[in-house]
Amino acid sequence: MEWELWSIKMKKLFLLDLPTFPKGTLGLSLAYLASFFKDQYEVTITDLNYRDTASFYDVCLREQPILIGLKVSSQNFDLACEISAALKKIVPDIPILWGGEFPSLLPDKCFPHADHIVKGLFDSVAARFISDLKNGTLQPIYTGENTSISKTLTSPDWSIVPHLDEYNLFMGLPLETSRGCTEVCTFCMVHTMQNKHYHLKPIDIIQSEVTAIGARFINIIDYNFGVSKQHVLDVCKIIKASDALGFMAETCIENLDDDEILQALGQARCKMIYCGLETIEDEALKSVHKMNTNIIANYKRIIEKARKHGVLIASGFILGMKDTKPQTFSNTLNFFREVGIMYVKLTFLTYNPGTASYKYYKKKGVYPTEEAYGVFDGNHLSYIPEGVNDKDIYNGATWFINNFYSVGSIVKRAGILKQGWLDSAAFILFNICYAIPYRQWVENDIFSNEGNFNKLLKQRYRKTFAQSVSEKLLVKIWKIKKAKSAL
Repeated sequence: MEWELWSIKMKKLFLLDLPTFPKGTLGLSLAYLASFFKDQYEVTITDLNYRDTASFYDVCLREQPILIGLKVSSQNFDLACEISAALKKIVPDIPILWGGEFPSLLPDKCFPHADHIVKGLFDSVAARFISDLKNGTLQPIYTGENTSISKTLTSPDWSIVPHLDEYNLFMGLPLETSRGCTEVCTFCMVHTMQNKHYHLKPIDIIQSEVTAIGARFINIIDYNFGVSKQHVLDVCKIIKASDALGFMAETCIENLDDDEILQALGQARCKMIYCGLETIEDEALKSVHKMNTNIIANYKRIIEKARKHGVLIASGFILGMKDTKPQTFSNTLNFFREVGIMYVKLTFLTYNPGTASYKYYKKKGVYPTEEAYGVFDGNHLSYIPEGVNDKDIYNGATWFINNFYSVGSIVKRAGILKQGWLDSAAFILFNICYAIPYRQWVENDIFSNEGNFNKLLKQRYRKTFAQSVSEKLLVKIWKIKKAKSAL
């Protein structure tokens, strides 16, 4: 019996992270997935944003793992097909598993590329899947539901992820404290993949995960961190007492209109909160069903209120919404500058295949490239509302990037905030790092040349010199700020 257990533990299982763009931000899913298997299998994670496929194929042929799992999104669907086909030739007896966004939205499109798929969340089917793997009885499809969060949930094992410092340290290590979302923004995939269920992770598990992250920056990746006020206060209390350098999170801006929450965030070294403001135009908000969570008249007041507690607000800006005109971009830029937005995440309006919105919005616009799954990634103009000109979107996006993320503009925005020199320096350094993929959008002319985007997608990620230096300086500032706050 002891020998049998030892032999099971020695079997290898490979998990593969496929190329994405933007690159460098560490994801949670594979470290989390690996934690379910590590007691019975030797798990290896390979990130093709940093490694080449040829060396991965060589390792598969040499090591002969019991299973190869791929995390697949719309963006890298074509690559997943290409890699899976190559693996079937090189190691034909090894089963290939697909999981992630794409199998959850479009499971029928995954065969015959994959032998098995996991649709939805893995933890609810983990025990059955591992038992079937052990017994050689894997089923074609496993459907994980978002019905609850287990009180005995397995935590991600960061020791399994090789070369953590290759990732963007300024974006932190991911931490999930809740799952799902209570809102139904039409462009979002969450309520399709996880239904409209919202669950809080047990506090003792959050405590252990924060402790495991140690003296690093934390990126709370919850889709809507601020749904439960008490939960926010509890998490802030944990992080405040931890070694973490600070954290960032995401929530609806109206959840921040609360002094107690803002005080707790500030005391817990929260550097910024990302809010999906998306637009400063009411009709555009209504077109994506965000009028209940975003009240444009409140934007400036809440942003300034948060800043008084040391919490900066970052924003989404969706490109190509209803009634987009050239002045949309100049008006948005002026507003973001005026209120001191920390950074802006730009994404093209996207309704993913496999969602109800995708079918519905065919009546209200066109999908110019709907035959290619890879364009439904937020980096491409995949949907154009009626009355909107695609050239206005492309030209406006280019203009906005050049005027918001130039070094001069970043420095000017930092000056508007009138912070201390350490905070101003941190603001500038973070923006220098964060702006890189958007500058690559413009420099590589990806709007008019898909081949150039594919080059960005496939190329191995290495931090630029400016990013490496900026990131190290930023981390030093966060350490200084943490030490001062402890006095």
